[in-house]
Amino acid sequence: MNRTTTIAKVLLLSVSTLLFSAALPVVAAENQPTAELSKNQAVSYYFNRSGEEIESLRSEGFGYGEIVKIFVVAEMARRPLGELLAENRKGYGWGTISLKLGLNPVFVKKRVDSARRDLAISVRPPGPGRSVKK
Repeated sequence: MNRTTTIAKVLLLSVSTLLFSAALPVVAAENQPTAELSKNQAVSYYFNRSGEEIESLRSEGFGYGEIVKIFVVAEMARRPLGELLAENRKGYGWGTISLKLGLNPVFVKKRVDSARRDLAISVRPPGPGRSVKK
């Protein structure tokens, strides 16, 4: 009887694990922005920010890739957006701002890249007037 009980427990555990793993993609899909959302809505949803904040940044000339970077730095540094934008307006790049806030630029880049992948936002290639740092 003891062996039968053990086998039943193992089978029950296996079935419950299988059912749980089958449900994970459904739960994950519920927590991610869908393809039906605009980029503005997707970024807003992903970072829990208002659409007005994103529209304001877009009107200042920031692209979605840079907006992702701004939100990641703000989130990691736990600083208000206005403070970061003031530093950027002084001419500091986001890498320098990250360093000034005590963040490791490698970790910031990994988080930014991850968010961009999740949101399917690519970085624009350099065009006229934009250079690539070597």
